[in-house]
Amino acid sequence: MYNLMLKRREFLRAQIEECLRIIDAAPPGKLEIHKNNSSVKWFVKADDGPRTYLPRSEVEKAERLAEKGITLSRLSILEKELRATEMYLKHFPKESEISANAEKASQYAELVTAPDTLPWHLQPFNSNPAFPEKLKHPSASGHILRSKSERLIDMSLFYRGVPFRYECEARIGGIISYPDFTFYNERTGEYRYWEHFGMMDDLQYKRRAYDKTEFYISNGFIPGEDVFFTYETSQSPLTITSVDRIIDYIVDWLAF
Repeated sequence: MYNLMLKRREFLRAQIEECLRIIDAAPPGKLEIHKNNSSVKWFVKADDGPRTYLPRSEVEKAERLAEKGITLSRLSILEKELRATEMYLKHFPKESEISANAEKASQYAELVTAPDTLPWHLQPFNSNPAFPEKLKHPSASGHILRSKSERLIDMSLFYRGVPFRYECEARIGGIISYPDFTFYNERTGEYRYWEHFGMMDDLQYKRRAYDKTEFYISNGFIPGEDVFFTYETSQSPLTITSVDRIIDYIVDWLAF
């Protein structure tokens, strides 16, 4: 999440700079449009002076002033979001704090109660043994994830109180698999899975992602209902909006 916000701040700063360029290049004053039945008149209100009539022959000036007006409104929104982003980054916990809390949470979980009385998501389970060296991104949940985007999903689930397991062993179609995130409805005995594909720029990775998607579908899983897929590329990163949309569905399913 922190790195996504850093990218957002960079984007906002670039957009603000572009807005300022457009505003500086525009004619002075503010365009005012007055409508009276079918009659439309243009006026230019000087920044520190009176309003003057703008004839229809000066349509190019009117267009540039209209663009200036739109840009000023957009600039206001961008600046507000930038201030909010700066505040978020200022108060977001440091990587070292998240790592320390994750380790502490893991230690405490072992001492809270006996394994057989723990909630489903905290009970011991077989996790993915492959490439343990790639588990580098600690989360406040106590998990250590393989990517920053997986950590975004993990932290979002954790902060919203959704019970889940990370890379838990599952037997699907007689084959042992390790979905990124597993959810279990204790009332219905049903499972749901969430797979995140974070390197869709890479051709071989994209093929493996396609094969995994086909694997779920061929075993009767309906995307968007029984299994959820999220994707990202270098130009189209995972967004908190798409994450929250899936979590909303899972929360409703667990409450059903």
